[in-house]
Amino acid sequence: MTTARILLDEHVGRVFERLLRERGHEVEQAKDRFGEYTSDDALLQWCGDNGVVLVTNNASDFEPLHREHDHAGVLLYYEQALPDTDPEGLARTVDEVFNQYGTDGVKNEVVDLGEWYEWLHG
Repeated sequence: MTTARILLDEHVGRVFERLLRERGHEVEQAKDRFGEYTSDDALLQWCGDNGVVLVTNNASDFEPLHREHDHAGVLLYYEQALPDTDPEGLARTVDEVFNQYGTDGVKNEVVDLGEWYEWLHG
C-alpha cells in the first residue's frame, strides 16, 4: 500500500483524519498547523513546497487555483458530508487512488474522489 503525507482542509472531520492515520498516512489538519481561515493560496503553496497532498471539498477555490502552483496533488470531494457519513469508505477511496497512481501520479492534479468513491462503492 502506498502512503502519503496529507493535509486536510479546515472542514474535514477528525474521524476521517484518524482513519487515514490508521492506514499509515501522515495526516495533519490545516486548522491545527496554521489556525483558522488560512488562505487557500497559502495552503496550496505550503503543500507544494512540502510534498503534501491536500484533501478538500472546496472545489470553487481549488479547481482554478491548482493551475497557479506546483503542488503534490489535490484530492477533491463534492459531497461535503461524506467524511462524516462514510469516513471508512472515503478512506478506502483515498487508499485506492494512491494504490493506483502513487504519490507521484497525483502531483499537480485534481483527483475527483467522488468518482472514485462511486466506482468502489457504487
